[in-house]
Amino acid sequence: MKKTLPITIPPVTGYLHHAYPLSILANWTAYLPWFYSNYIQLYCPQNLQNLRRNRTLKFNFYRRPDQRFSFSPYLKVQFLDRNLIFKSPTDIVPFITACIDKGYYVQPTVDEYFLPDSAAYQTRHFMHETLIHGYDNQIFIGIGYNKQGDYAAYHIAFSELERAILHADLTGHYDSDGLRLFKYDLHAKYDFDIHLVREQLSDLLQARNSSERFRMVANPIDGAYGLATYPCLKSYIESFLHPPFSFDIRPAHILWEHKKCMVDRLKYMEVQGYLKSEYGFSAEYDELMRNTGIVRLMLLKFKITRSPDLIHRVLSRLDNIAEKEKSLLQNLLSKLDSFEMK
Repeated sequence: MKKTLPITIPPVTGYLHHAYPLSILANWTAYLPWFYSNYIQLYCPQNLQNLRRNRTLKFNFYRRPDQRFSFSPYLKVQFLDRNLIFKSPTDIVPFITACIDKGYYVQPTVDEYFLPDSAAYQTRHFMHETLIHGYDNQIFIGIGYNKQGDYAAYHIAFSELERAILHADLTGHYDSDGLRLFKYDLHAKYDFDIHLVREQLSDLLQARNSSERFRMVANPIDGAYGLATYPCLKSYIESFLHPPFSFDIRPAHILWEHKKCMVDRLKYMEVQGYLKSEYGFSAEYDELMRNTGIVRLMLLKFKITRSPDLIHRVLSRLDNIAEKEKSLLQNLLSKLDSFEMK
C-alpha cells in the first residue's frame, strides 16, 4: 500500500503559508507565469514598541487579503472543520489516505510534541501545520521544518500523526478549522501579466500600501511596504544588541528569497522579450541576492558569536543594498515604461 504525490523544495520557504502551497505548485512549470506576476511586494508591521516587547518581526512578502482562501488559480483549496471529519480517532488515517489517493495534499494542524522530526518533539507543545503528500505501508510522508530548522521531507508513523492531530489544542489558533486540502488544477490558465508586474514594482519602489488596492475585500493594513521595510528590518536587527537576546533569522531569509525571486523573474522576462538581456537587470539583481545572502550568513554567525561588530556590518550592508535596489528599480521601471509605449 503506497501512494505519493509530487512535492519539491519551493522558491520561498521562509514561512509555511508560502512554502506548502508552492511546494505543490513548483512541480509544474505552468504555474511560473502566475508566480512571476506575483511575489514582488514586501511588507512588515511598523509598530516598533510591539517589536521591542515581542522581539519578533513578520517581515514578509505581501499577501492579498483573500489569498488564504484562493492562493493561486492553479491550486484548489478546501477548508474543513476537523471535528466534522474526525468523529473518532480511527477516522484519521483512512481519511488522509483516501484524500491522497484522490490527488489531495492534506495539511492538518498538529501538536509537534508528537512529531519525531520536529524541534518540539517531546520538549514542548507547539501547534503548527504540517503537509502530508504520501504514505507507504504504515508511514506517512510529509514536508516541513525539521529539528535543524531546514525545510525538508520527513516520515511519521500513522499512530504518531494520529496522536499529533488528536492532541492539537486549536483554542485561539489562527487556523481554527485545523484541516486544509490542496489539489493542483491541471486545467487552470494564467498568462504572465506585465502590467501587474509593473504596478507591483512601482509599489515596491514607492513604498506604496498595496493593501489599499483590495479595500473592497478587506480594510487596508497599516505598516511598512516596499523599500520602507528596510528601516524596520534594521531596527529589528539592531535590537539584537540589547538584552534580552532573541534571534529570528526569518526576516533576513525572506529578504534573500525576495532577491532570488527577482533574479528568476527578470531572467524570465528577458527570455520572454519584456526586457533586453543586455540591460543587465538580472545580473545586477543577482549581485543584490549574493549580498543579502551574506547578510543572512553574518546573522547566523552572530547567533553563535554574539559579536556586536557583525551587527554593525550587517546594518551598513543593508543600507548599501537598499540604495542599490532603489536605483535598480528606477531604471527597471523606466525600461518597462518604454516597452509599454511601443
